This record gives sequence, C-alpha cells and structure tokens, in this order.
Amino acid sequence: MSYSRKKVLLTVKAYPEKSKKYGACVCTAGITDDGQFIRLYPIPFEKFRGKNRLPKYSWISVECEKASEYLQRKESYHVRYETIKILESLDTGPRQTWQKRTKVVNPMVSRSMEALNDLGNKDKTSLGLIKPYEIYDLIIDDKGDSTPEEIEIRKEIQITLDGEVRTDLEPIGYNFRYHFRCQDESCNGHNIMCEDWEMLEAWRAWKQRYPDRDTLIKMFKKRFLEDMRERDIHFFVGTHSRFNTWLIIGLYYPPKPSN
Repeated sequence: MSYSRKKVLLTVKAYPEKSKKYGACVCTAGITDDGQFIRLYPIPFEKFRGKNRLPKYSWISVECEKASEYLQRKESYHVRYETIKILESLDTGPRQTWQKRTKVVNPMVSRSMEALNDLGNKDKTSLGLIKPYEIYDLIIDDKGDSTPEEIEIRKEIQITLDGEVRTDLEPIGYNFRYHFRCQDESCNGHNIMCEDWEMLEAWRAWKQRYPDRDTLIKMFKKRFLEDMRERDIHFFVGTHSRFNTWLIIGLYYPPKPSN
C-alpha cells in the first residue's frame, strides 16, 4: 500500500491519550469528500492546541494510507501528520449556521446500533453515526479506588481506540455512559460509554469550578443530558480496537429543525 492525499472533514476527536509509540495522540475520525468514514492516526495532541490548532469541522487535506489494522476496522488510515493542510473551517458563529456541517453529516446516519452491528459482522464497519430515538439518562460511574499496584499495572495495559498503550495520562476517574434507545423498533436499549473530548475535558475542568461532587454532577448532567435533549443530538460511534465493542466517540448536536 502507498500514501495518497485525501480530503476529510474532521468530525471526531476523542479524549487525548499517551502511547509508548507516538506520545500524546488524539483518536481522530471524519468524513471524506466522497462520503466515507475514515479514522486517522497518529495525530499528535499538539495539533489541537495553540494558534496552529486543528479544529473539529475543518476540511483538511492529508497524506494517508490504509493501516495494517484495516482487516479488523476497515476505516483505519495511517497519516503523515506533517502533511495536514487546513482548507476550510465550517464555523457556527453568530453569522453562520449548521447547514454546511449538516449537509455532510446527515447522509452518514445509520438506522440503529443494531444495523451498525450487522454491518460490522458483514464487512468490518467500525465507525458510524446514529440519531437516538430517546435518551433516558447519562450515567456517571466512579471507577472506584485502586491500589498503587493496580494503577501501575493499568498504566501499562490500557489500550486506546487506536490500539496503543496508555502511559501515565492524568486519569479522569469516572466513566460516562449514555442510556438510550435507537430509532429501530426492535431496539431494547443501549448503555454505551462516551469518550467525547468536550465531555471529558469539561469534567476535568469543572472539578475545579464545582468542588462539591453533587453540584458537579448536577451541572454536568444539565450540559450533557438536559441541554442535549433540546438539540438534534446524534452520536458518532466507533469500535474499540482490542475489544470490538462500540463506544460513543463524538457528539453532534445542531439545533432541532424548525417545524
């Protein structure tokens, strides 16, 4: 296989994690200009910081090639991150709308998690977008206390979405799971972990703002549950490289369409 240049709208960045091989990297996914999902790695964390940051919902041009793991996850590509060029950012400021984003994103919606599971079994599909029919709850689980020995072991064995080993990254200490039902009438409900960067970064930052845990949870649920119910919420989902389980890796929440 060889590198070729692709045009990609970046739609997902999961919480940054360190790997022994690449350092601090971000699990990044998007949609190509010919309407295909794509997973790009490694993209260094620094690419999302400072004046040269790489914002979500930017059209980029990048050299990439099919990754060796494509036999397990067909959308995975290895990138030459130094070749990334930002072409256009689809902003949603006061004078902008979500229309440009939605034009690209909406055609990618799958009917349900059940449909994505079927595709995964058929052709190794590992990225998708769904619109939940109803969100029941946002469940926040304390990961519990760990002994120093367990913490050291976990540093060595935790695996990122891109299959790299985590090392001494500041732990969040909590899991965040959406309990929801799909559009499919046969759906019995799902309880799926969310690793959206915005969500996890908010929790990390808000711990300082709201030192009282009950207040923190109340404000967090207002932002990521109650407020999201007032938006046209969609979930970008992707499979874990090691365990082949689905995770919510990004949130897409334009305003609800007017009647």
